[in-house]
Amino acid sequence: MKTVNVKSIYEEIKKNQPRIERIVKYIKQGEVSGFTPPSTLVGEANYPNVSLGVLFTDDSGAQAYDSPRYWVEKKYDVKSIFLAKTLLINARERVSVNNPKADFVQRMALATMSESEVPVELQVSRVSTPSLNINEFYPHAIGAQIERIKVSDNVRIDKRIEKIYYDTDLKATEGIQYLYSDKVDENKISRMLSVGGIGIKRRLVPTKWSITAVDDTVGKKLIGDIKALPYGEDYRIVSGELLGNRYTFIFIKGCWSFELLETWNRDPGEVMFGEGDYELFQGRKEYVKNTAGAYYAIRLAVLEKLKEIGSQFSVVCVREITPEYFAPLGVWVVREGARQALKNELRSFQDLGSAMSSAKSSMLFPQGIERRSKLVKLQTTQARLV
Repeated sequence: MKTVNVKSIYEEIKKNQPRIERIVKYIKQGEVSGFTPPSTLVGEANYPNVSLGVLFTDDSGAQAYDSPRYWVEKKYDVKSIFLAKTLLINARERVSVNNPKADFVQRMALATMSESEVPVELQVSRVSTPSLNINEFYPHAIGAQIERIKVSDNVRIDKRIEKIYYDTDLKATEGIQYLYSDKVDENKISRMLSVGGIGIKRRLVPTKWSITAVDDTVGKKLIGDIKALPYGEDYRIVSGELLGNRYTFIFIKGCWSFELLETWNRDPGEVMFGEGDYELFQGRKEYVKNTAGAYYAIRLAVLEKLKEIGSQFSVVCVREITPEYFAPLGVWVVREGARQALKNELRSFQDLGSAMSSAKSSMLFPQGIERRSKLVKLQTTQARLV
């Protein structure tokens, strides 16, 4: 499945090339200082010996460079977020995931847990200049190798986070669920997990994996709560859009199940219908194959909505990716986008046919939705049997 519009990325990088070149020239001096939002990035390549990077900028307003909730609140567009991520510097060092107590890792962990931006001083080498090849995908952030780093000792940490960090007898799943129930931002929880800050047998977790682990762990707890609720007795439709991603939700009466379908229209005039993933009341035993982290992120938003309305439903989500979303910005986009869409009014229907007609009127590309959806087909089959 094609996931980026390379031409749009190229044009955006080219437009901001002077700013990027200024940053590259600065960090090539070797001795640099700046602020981390705070943010770290753990790679998955060469696991278990991975890269651990601190993301930083010379701008004292660093939090605006890596803060999903802030971006949504301030109504940033895709280009603004892409630029913010592009202008960050990723100064990294290779570490073992099994050594979370290493001095460098400990400093990164404390910085990551900070409530506000943290001053850093670094000596770096091997600066990687951003690629401007129109045939290649541009990786976010300007890269460099850390030779030495000093992180400010003046780090203020949320008491809820500090409690879990120092509780080494608490399982990771319990720590994640505790922080979520105490209203800690999922982005902060996943970063904490990523740098080995939660659990009994602690290790670093690649950033992509930690995000999905948090969404899945919280989701599984909520599924247990949802299964105890009464069945929904009607059909409901709701839709919405955020950052070039459009969401249409179909609530089907009956017991809990969930399905995510994706339609890609990143390049104007080109539409691709992806294979979806789903789970029935009994749940899944294996990781989803087609929709990856988006599945668990949107499922979390759906479960939160079901808990709010006090009923369980079988829910189908159709995510449509438009040309506005020309480059991936992170799984947080779909989680926050789904949450925003689910805040809109749910329209109620007494039969599936009427609900599907309304759902298709909300979609940009409704072709074959009844055929694509396993849960809709299952509902139709059951109705025929009755």
